Amino acid sequence: RDKVLCVGKACVDFVNIAQKYPEEDSDQRGLEYYWQRGGNATNNCTVLSILSVPCEFLGVLGNHGVEASWIKSDFDKCGIETTNCLFKSVQCPIATIVISQTTGSRTILFYPRDCPELTFDEFHEIFHEDFSHYSWIHFELCNAMKDTSSMIDDIVAYNERVHPPQISNNHPSRIILSLEVEKPELQNPESVMDKADVVFISKDFAKLKGYFNPNDAVEGLYNLCQDGAVLICAWGDVGASAHFRGSTFKASSLTDIKIIDTLGAGDTFVAGVISSLWKHGWMGEASDKSGAIITNALEFGCRVAGLKCTMFGYQGLRQLVSSIS
Repeated sequence: RDKVLCVGKACVDFVNIAQKYPEEDSDQRGLEYYWQRGGNATNNCTVLSILSVPCEFLGVLGNHGVEASWIKSDFDKCGIETTNCLFKSVQCPIATIVISQTTGSRTILFYPRDCPELTFDEFHEIFHEDFSHYSWIHFELCNAMKDTSSMIDDIVAYNERVHPPQISNNHPSRIILSLEVEKPELQNPESVMDKADVVFISKDFAKLKGYFNPNDAVEGLYNLCQDGAVLICAWGDVGASAHFRGSTFKASSLTDIKIIDTLGAGDTFVAGVISSLWKHGWMGEASDKSGAIITNALEFGCRVAGLKCTMFGYQGLRQLVSSIS
């Protein structure tokens, strides 16, 4: 199948490993320090690439400073296409991260610098409503909700053009559209949730809406999605749940693992689920196999995310792909 496109922001993570999270106004020696490409959509691409899913990142990349050149070379090293990215005379956003070796927790300070988000006009100029090279397009919802909504409308219009409503939903040229609602402070994500085939919501977003476990969240918030969509919520060590056409499916998280680094675990889960559904040729159809396909995707997402938590970064997953596939 054609490649997966992930749309969002890219940054450089300055990762500091500490014995424990430092107290305010204290001084302690770090255990390790390294750079890592960050941003939800770029992390999705990293894991998709490791899982042998052809993928492309789309967003605004800076071309000022050593971080900008480093991030481009890291995309290339990981085999992630960036052909359509917009390179602007801005600096790359950065995130300073402290990972506690004691607990595996990660604390993030994000600084956007002067790097803007991709606009709808830029998106439209790139594609001109031709998305024929893709089978799946995933959006990391950011602050520019109006622009994102218009981008999604372009893809919906393309789907309607290449396969009119009277044709079955499993037409091979139809693009599956997914999005992630992570930040609870996002303004009006409901305006786009009902346009996607697969929607990922975070634990924080679910709690904001008054839900305190993944089952209740996907059942209670499903009315925000279009009929036939899959709504998915991961809940850390509790596992993950999904709701599809009146049924709820569950998967457990990995147990008996030593937590080393939880940075990007949620992004790894999202990529794992997309990878599994993509490889099964998911088209949102209702069949006697739908429940098994969704459950398998949840289980795979939880498994790969759990394994990611046992290592720093993502590259160690390459040695484990055969055991988790």
